[in-house]
Amino acid sequence: MNFFIWSQLALVCLLGAMSPGPSLALIIHNSINYNRISGIVAAIAHGIGIFLYATVTVLLLELILKNSEKIFFLIQIFGSIFLVLLGLLFLFKGNDSEEISNKKINNNSFMQGFVIAIINPKILVWFVAIYSQFININSNKFDKIILILTPSIIDALWYSLVAILVTSYGLEEILTKKKSIIEKLIGIIFIIIGLILIYSLINS
Repeated sequence: MNFFIWSQLALVCLLGAMSPGPSLALIIHNSINYNRISGIVAAIAHGIGIFLYATVTVLLLELILKNSEKIFFLIQIFGSIFLVLLGLLFLFKGNDSEEISNKKINNNSFMQGFVIAIINPKILVWFVAIYSQFININSNKFDKIILILTPSIIDALWYSLVAILVTSYGLEEILTKKKSIIEKLIGIIFIIIGLILIYSLINS
């Protein structure tokens, strides 16, 4: 996997982590209501959950690719369409008046961060959609390790950064007020990436 391909993967993973949702809400809540370390611990645990999802997805897609390239191609097409639909969902989603930090949680930050990643089935669908664009028959062990570690590290680092910023510069208020704008921007980028992937698949 060359740097250009990896940078595409990293960008998509970063956008996925940045999109507002229950994981972001948990990190902000723990950081504000407990302390910065609590938020960082939850962020690291969330990254571990992502690591497990990424591992399962890579093994699953590798199995499918070895047994049926046609099925794998269909997964690639549906994965690209999924990105476009996800982008449209973000783009046209109505304003949500719910505060981003209003979530009921327990006191165990590590377990919270891990569980909120594991119990979200959309993450598995997300990884299938994304990884189907980056796995090929010639992928070696190093490529697979990169595929697994990239989203895990980005996820943990991003949410750790959120925990630090929230407890230092009041990022919670900014994210709450600008949530709709952030979602629309991420939606546009997802649509563009999805359309580019569809075009590439059709022309290949």
